[in-house]
Amino acid sequence: MRLRDLTYRFERDPLLRVGVVAMILALGFATVVAVAASLEGPMEPAAAKQEVKSATEPLVRSDPSVDPWVEKDIPPPRPEVTSRPPSPSNPDKRPAPQPEPRTRSSASQAEDFRTWQSSSGNAKDQSRQALPLDETDYPLPTNDQLQATNQPRHYHLPPGAIMSLSVRSIGLDNVPVLNSNTRRALDMGVVHLPDTSFPWSETPERNVYLAGHRLGWPGTGSHLVFYRLNELDGGERITLRDRQGTRYHYRVLESFIVGPEDDWVTGRVRGRDLLTLQTCTPIPTFEKRLIVRAERI
Repeated sequence: MRLRDLTYRFERDPLLRVGVVAMILALGFATVVAVAASLEGPMEPAAAKQEVKSATEPLVRSDPSVDPWVEKDIPPPRPEVTSRPPSPSNPDKRPAPQPEPRTRSSASQAEDFRTWQSSSGNAKDQSRQALPLDETDYPLPTNDQLQATNQPRHYHLPPGAIMSLSVRSIGLDNVPVLNSNTRRALDMGVVHLPDTSFPWSETPERNVYLAGHRLGWPGTGSHLVFYRLNELDGGERITLRDRQGTRYHYRVLESFIVGPEDDWVTGRVRGRDLLTLQTCTPIPTFEKRLIVRAERI
C-alpha cells in the first residue's frame, strides 16, 4: 500500500521527481570520485621513490665517449697571518732598557727661579751684574748690639727713599728702601737693585730685589738690618709700602744660599709676582749670599 502511494506521488509530483534524479546524480558523482582516488593513491609512493632514486644516483651522460664534468674541490681560504718584525741577528742580545726619569734635586729646583726675559723686556733686563754687598770691612757686633736686634726697630724714611720694608717677625718696621746699590745708599738702609721690578711695575711677572747688610757700620741705618734674615720661615709676612701709602703684602716661600756670581736670582720668573731679599752669609767669612723668596698675596 505504501509502495503504491509512493509510486503515485512520484508520478504526480514533479518536484519529487527532480529531487530523486538529483540525488541519483550526486551518488553517481561521489562514486566516480571515490574510484578515481583509489586508483591514484598507490601511484604516489612509486613517483616519490623514483624521485629519491634519481636524486641519489649519479648523472650519466648520453654520450659515453665524453666524461662527465666534475667540479673541482676548492680549498678553504687560509687565515691571515700578522707579519712579525724581523728577529735581531743576535737573539741572545736583549734591547737596553729605557732609563728611568730622574727626580729633581734641590739644585735643579732652584733653576725654576732663573732669569726669564719676556719678549717685551728691555736691554737693561738682559745685563748681568754681580750680587751687591761685601761685609769684609765691617766690625763684628757686640753682645749688646746683637741683643738690640731682638727688639722691634723702627725707622724713618729719608728723602731719597722710594718705599719702606717691614718684617715684624724679625723686628723690622718701616726700613727705608733706596733705588741704588751704591755704598752710601747701603749705609742708609736697604737698597733696591736697579733694573729689577718694582711692586707697581706693569708687567705680567715681577721680582722686586732688595739687599741689605748682615753687619754694616754701627750708627748707620743699615747696621744689622738683615742680621736675623736667616730666621724667616715659610708663610711669614713681609710688607712693602710706597710713598703714597699703598701696601704690598708678601708671604715667604723659601730660603737658599747662592754664590756672588749667581745673578739669575735677580731675574723674573714666568707667571710669578716675587719679592727677593738678599744678605751675606756665613758669619764671619761672608763668601755666599742668603736668598729669601716671598710671593705676593
